[in-house]
Amino acid sequence: MTSLLALLSLFWLADPSLVKGVPPPPGGTFEAEITKVASDHAKVEMQGILAELERMSQPAETKAEIKRRLAGLKVAVYTTPKSWDETVAFYEGAPMKVTFLKGQRDILADLRDYARSAGISVDPAVERAWTGKSGLTARWTKDDETLQVVVEDHLIDPRDGKVTPKTVVLVTSLGS
Repeated sequence: MTSLLALLSLFWLADPSLVKGVPPPPGGTFEAEITKVASDHAKVEMQGILAELERMSQPAETKAEIKRRLAGLKVAVYTTPKSWDETVAFYEGAPMKVTFLKGQRDILADLRDYARSAGISVDPAVERAWTGKSGLTARWTKDDETLQVVVEDHLIDPRDGKVTPKTVVLVTSLGS
């Protein structure tokens, strides 16, 4: 069940919603339209995941628990004018006191993955502009995998695949 929940946390499946217990980043703006576009796309993906779940040889109780959690899934996407470092420090501080796993991300690979799953094409000029460039990412996941906060220093816009240097916070909460 854990690997399936980890897989599901990668998709933005819920309707746009603020996630209880996770404050917006400093100076942050809730990006309802971006969240909705990504959520609408993910709802299609969720249908495939649920169909796969039905085919799996998992106990009925396990399947019921996964469906229950999915029913309570909430997602919030924020952008903030604060730097990636400031935003990560904010969440590691008083509001949540969490420790992020930090690293580099290949922006073009992430863009290609998203474009492939969303059925959009990547502009060749955008490909050339982002070839070989990396960005910063920070991820914290609650031990029971029901809550995740991701901070990145570039926005890959799900509406058009454009890449913008901007601090983004993605909060995903599975119903508990």
